[in-house]
Amino acid sequence: MTGPFPNIIKQRAQERPDHIAYYFFEQPVTYGEFDRQIDQAANALLNMGMKPGDKIATLLPQSPAFSTLFMAAGRIGMVVVPLDPRFKAGEMQALCERTKPRILATLAFPEEIKAEVEQLASLYEFERIFYYMGVLDKPGALPYEKLLEGDAKPVPEEFHPADEDPYIIIFTSGTTGRPKGAVISHKNSWAISKATTDMWGILHTDKVLCNMPTSHVAGTHDLLAAQFYAGATGILMPKFDPMETLAAIEKYGISYFGGVPTMYRLIFKNADVTAHDLSSVRLAVLSGEPSSQELVQQVSQAFPNGRIVASFGMSETAGFFTFTTPDDPPERAEKTEGKPAPGFEMKIVDLHGADLPVGEVGEMFVRGDSVINGYMDPEDDKNVFMGDGWMATGDLGRLDEQGYLIFMGRIKEMYISGGYNVYPQEIEAFLNAYPGVNTSAVMETPDEVWGEIGVAFVIPEPGVDLDIEALKAHCKKHLADYKRPRKFIVTDDVPRSLIGKVVKKELKKNLDKYLD
Repeated sequence: MTGPFPNIIKQRAQERPDHIAYYFFEQPVTYGEFDRQIDQAANALLNMGMKPGDKIATLLPQSPAFSTLFMAAGRIGMVVVPLDPRFKAGEMQALCERTKPRILATLAFPEEIKAEVEQLASLYEFERIFYYMGVLDKPGALPYEKLLEGDAKPVPEEFHPADEDPYIIIFTSGTTGRPKGAVISHKNSWAISKATTDMWGILHTDKVLCNMPTSHVAGTHDLLAAQFYAGATGILMPKFDPMETLAAIEKYGISYFGGVPTMYRLIFKNADVTAHDLSSVRLAVLSGEPSSQELVQQVSQAFPNGRIVASFGMSETAGFFTFTTPDDPPERAEKTEGKPAPGFEMKIVDLHGADLPVGEVGEMFVRGDSVINGYMDPEDDKNVFMGDGWMATGDLGRLDEQGYLIFMGRIKEMYISGGYNVYPQEIEAFLNAYPGVNTSAVMETPDEVWGEIGVAFVIPEPGVDLDIEALKAHCKKHLADYKRPRKFIVTDDVPRSLIGKVVKKELKKNLDKYLD
C-alpha cells in the first residue's frame, strides 16, 4: 500500500465499519467512528492553518487522543513529535527547540505533569495548546475535544503526504548520548506494520493490548500501527501496570500481548497469574533484550495457549525488524531474536565493512523499506547510512546456520580485557540465568593488569538474599577468565529507560561511587 499511512483506517472502516477499533476504560469506538473522528481532527487542524510538514508535539499516553491525532496529523502531512511524560520542562523545551512544533496536545493530569507542561509553555511558544484529561491553566489553551468539532469530510488530496514524507519523529532513548531524532516516513510505517502482521499472523479478530509508551516506537508502531494494519481491536492502557494487565487480558480476551522481559518479571513479581484466566493469549512477544530460559518457561506456563515469539528492532527500523515465528520452538525465542522479515535484509560486517561468515560476531547492517532515510539532524547520519540502502546499527550480533540473529549488545559497550573482546550482553545472559538473579548489567572499568575488567551490577529477584561468592564461583567454573566480571555490585536500585531496560549510561556515570 502507498500514500498516507492513516488511510489504513479509512480502508478498515469501509471493510468493517462496526468492528471495534479500540476500547478505552471500557468505552468502545468502532472503526467507522474512529475514521470520522480522524477526519474531524484533520480538518480542524487545516482550519487552523496547519500545513504539510508542520509539527505537532504530543505529551499523551495510549488513549483516544493520541490515536486520533497520530492518524489525523498523518492524513494532512503533519509530523508528530511525541514527548516523554517523564521529561522535565527543560528537557522537553530542548526537543521543541530542535523540532519547532506549532501545536502541543498534552495531558493536564496528574499535577506533576501539569506543572511541567505549564512551565514548558512558558519556555517555548506554541501557537495552539490542547489539553486532555484535566484542565490546563494557560490562557488560550483549549480542551482536546475542540478538535473533534471539525467537518467529517475526507481530507483533500492536495494535503496527502507522499510515501517518503516524514510522519513521526521518535527520539532515541539517549542511553548513549544526545537523543537522535529518527524520522519515520509513511513508507516505513506501511512496511513495518505489514511485516509485523504477516510474520505473526495478526488478524482482525485479534485483541491487542496497547500499553507501551507513545514516545517509543514500541507504542506507535509495534502495537498501534500493526493493530490498525490488521484491523484488530486495541485495548488502550495509559501505562503498564502488572495487575491491570492481567485483569485486562481476562476481561477482554486479549490474544496479542507483549513487552520487554522486565515487564514480564514485574508481572510475576507483583501479581498472581494463576488467579486469572489467561487462556485467550495466543501470541506473547518478548523483545528489547534476550530472555533467560527461566523467564521463557515462566511465560509459557502463565499463558498456556500462547506461542512465545522474540524480535529485534529499533527506532531507525520503525519497530521490529527480525522475528521468530509462532511455528518456531520456544528455544528460538530464548536464544535468538529471529530472522528478518521477507524483503528485509541483515548482514554482519567487520570493522572495515567486509561481510563476515556465519557464526562470527560483527556489526549488524540492515536494509529494507522500514529503515529510515536519515535522522532529523543530518550531522547524525555520518557513519550510519552507508549507501545502497544499508544502515549501520551500532549493534553487535552474529547469525546462526539458519540465519537467526544472536544479539551481542552495543558496539560501544564492548571492551577488551587481556587482549580479548568481551561482549557484555553475553555475560549478562549468563548471569541472568543464575537462580535468584532478576537481571544484570555489565560494563568495563580500567585495570592496571588486564587493561579493562568487567563490573557486574546484579539485581536479585524480590526477597532473594543472593550468595555473591557462590555466583563468583559459578562464573569461574563456566566462563573464560577474561570474560569473568572482577567486581560485583548487588543492588535493586538501577535507572531504567521508558520501556524498562537498564540505562547503562547512568550507571557508568556513577560507577566510581558504586565502586567506592
